[in-house]
Amino acid sequence: MFKIKNKSIIILIVIVIGVCGVLSAKTIVKWKAINVQKYWSRRVAKLENNVNTFFYRPLRFEKMDVDVSPFEEIRVRVISKEKNDEVKFNLHINGQTSSYTVKKVSSNDSFGFYESLELKIPKNTQKFSIYTRNPNAYFRVFGKEVSVIKEIPKSVILKGESYKRIVSLISSKTRSDYFIADSSSPVRFTAQYDGEITSYVRFLPLADKSRCKIDVYQNDRLVNSYDLTQKISGEYSVNDQKVSVGKKIIISDIKKKDKIEFRVLSTHEILVRSILKTGN
Repeated sequence: MFKIKNKSIIILIVIVIGVCGVLSAKTIVKWKAINVQKYWSRRVAKLENNVNTFFYRPLRFEKMDVDVSPFEEIRVRVISKEKNDEVKFNLHINGQTSSYTVKKVSSNDSFGFYESLELKIPKNTQKFSIYTRNPNAYFRVFGKEVSVIKEIPKSVILKGESYKRIVSLISSKTRSDYFIADSSSPVRFTAQYDGEITSYVRFLPLADKSRCKIDVYQNDRLVNSYDLTQKISGEYSVNDQKVSVGKKIIISDIKKKDKIEFRVLSTHEILVRSILKTGN
């Protein structure tokens, strides 16, 4: 058998394999329209998404309250019946009043449309108020909702949950990480997704040139048994020790959380590298 000379290599390999299994994710931002309870009047207008959206005008000479308690970032949209170049208004947040001016960016037959005002508000803010002296201005407040959607990768290098150790299989052009198993320490994987698993298996030859025998299990059910050829690879090695030629083993119709296990029946050590293809 052989020994790993540099323990730092093992640590680096484990980190790399862990990274390969990390999901990619996509962040989606949506702006949720917030209703108001008390307003003077309202008008409907089509925004960029071509959806009819109500805009509200504050009660005359009063502030219009908006419940923003679920949000930490808001967007204020403004339309006006009079298509002036700009609209002025005030926002009252936690007792503080700020004045804003937004400029017109477009118009149609009914309204002028103005710049969006985006603000981060203090945490735990329950509500704020809008006030304006402009009798033609209407407002709608949107709260920012951020969701992270996990994307299923096309393929994943499976990380061993049970194994003897990790080694690097090296050729003149490549270096790949493999899990080692023997008769006392099987290699076991769990599928993160539905798909098909392709495993590449080799073994370390023994002096007596005996044949390597393994069983492959899926959820503790025997899938197949293999008697691996004694032929030695002229290209690949592990720590300068020759290995057998590779055997490709495919297990189809894999379901998420299926357990795959490679058990060694002979006295050999085998090398296993498994890739789950999701079909995406």
